[in-house]
Amino acid sequence: MGATAAPSPAIVGALKCQKDPYLQTLETEVVSCEEFAPPKPSQQSGKSKTKKSTDPTKGLENGDVATTKTYLIELADSVLFPEGGGQHTDHGHLTLLNDNNENSIPITSVQRHGLRCIHFSPTPLTPGTRVRQTVDFARRWDLMQQHTGQHLLSAIMDGMELPTLGWSMGQPGEMNYVELPRKPTDEEVQTIQQQCNEKIRENITITAETPEDKVSDSLPSDYDKEKGVVRFIKIGEMDYNACCGTHLQNSSHINVIILHHTQTIRGTNCRLFFTAGDRAIKMATESINGLRRIAVSLSSSSAPEDVAAGVQRLSDQVSEARKKEKKMLAEIARFEGERIKSYLQDHGSALTHRVTDGLDFINLVVFEIKDNVKERGVVVLCSGEVKTSGSIVVLGKPDLIESMATKIKEVVSTAKGGGKGEKWQGKVTEWQKGEIEALKAAVEAK
Repeated sequence: MGATAAPSPAIVGALKCQKDPYLQTLETEVVSCEEFAPPKPSQQSGKSKTKKSTDPTKGLENGDVATTKTYLIELADSVLFPEGGGQHTDHGHLTLLNDNNENSIPITSVQRHGLRCIHFSPTPLTPGTRVRQTVDFARRWDLMQQHTGQHLLSAIMDGMELPTLGWSMGQPGEMNYVELPRKPTDEEVQTIQQQCNEKIRENITITAETPEDKVSDSLPSDYDKEKGVVRFIKIGEMDYNACCGTHLQNSSHINVIILHHTQTIRGTNCRLFFTAGDRAIKMATESINGLRRIAVSLSSSSAPEDVAAGVQRLSDQVSEARKKEKKMLAEIARFEGERIKSYLQDHGSALTHRVTDGLDFINLVVFEIKDNVKERGVVVLCSGEVKTSGSIVVLGKPDLIESMATKIKEVVSTAKGGGKGEKWQGKVTEWQKGEIEALKAAVEAK
């Protein structure tokens, strides 16, 4: 009796996850398994971004070379969706059916390599092994709500002369955006959101079709149009677009679409941010709770207009306090300047040290003494404290500047800087214990 031939794997476009996006488990068989071999660094240089999904490093965390072995597993079929069409990869796990312990293998990246659906696995599996796939359906549901929500949103905007130029699905918990040729007005945004949610309530049927005579210009360049399957997502009579992603069965499952802010990019183009479904509800709840916490700290009501007014008052107070601080520092700098000039009448060098006021204060003092000190000696101005960074400025006679800078580098281990003539300026990466005292002693000795 001959050996049973390995099954022909389903191609991307005709995977079980695409035919039945609500299916959560699938028993299938390992067709192939190969150890991932990272390409040499030289092979990665100059690589440009394209629509291709055949990059073998895709699926590794941040595209880095794996520190542990990774295996590329292809199955007879897949209930886990491979990243594509703007939709993120599914997460899930594989369970060996002949394993009494039913140990699960986590799968957090599934990628399309040409027509193949590749599962990135930390564990190798022998071809012919029977496994049960289980999808993280909470994640799948969230991704479907965002993706189907984008199709509906774009369909509504198409009717308002706001065609979608591109879109980006945020990771779970983040906002998505669609890119438009212009910024919609506030009234348009309100109309778009209202119409989207009206269509959601109409419970419109959503289907996936694979007509043989249809082609699409949006297919990735490495997808075989002859052997592959072109899928079109149909939302009732209002939208019909090519898409490989997984989608909801009716508009009511989107639940809700919330439009957020806009961002102008590339001249007149605009990004309109949005969220859909449970993600939108969670984000709205977090925003409301955050607003309430801010309101408590401001001693105001949690009404958005009251919180906004409270934040504006606080901003005005901070601005006024900064003005007063700047004026006060200028007055202190004048007093410090007078002190230094008086001290130099009887001494050849002087030092001033401020812990927290930094380079801004130093420059104010420099302004006060620069015309006087260059004829009298040398002055060292510094800021910071032990275990923190700081600044150093040396001002005075040109023939004394270089020797003082040399001395500073000898007693302050992390001091670096440069200059010529009447000024030397440096930065201290981190003051060490005793260095400020040592610097003071060096200046006084000078």
